[in-house]
Amino acid sequence: MLEKLQSIIREAVDNEDVIITDLTVASEVDGWDSLAQVLIIGAIQNELGMKFTATEVGKLANVGDFVDAMMKKQQA
Repeated sequence: MLEKLQSIIREAVDNEDVIITDLTVASEVDGWDSLAQVLIIGAIQNELGMKFTATEVGKLANVGDFVDAMMKKQQA
């Protein structure tokens, strides 16, 4: 799931060289601003069929939290 999210983030920030880990936070990635966040959420919804509420997104502190939330939705 981390690889898929990394691919989505790379596309959203328009940088194929971005490497993310579970501990990566948005402020560490050039171009990951509020617009990129919307693009990332939209891509997850479109490509993976997962929907996140604003409250759920607000609780995500780092990429690892994002991956955990995606895994939970996948299992539901």
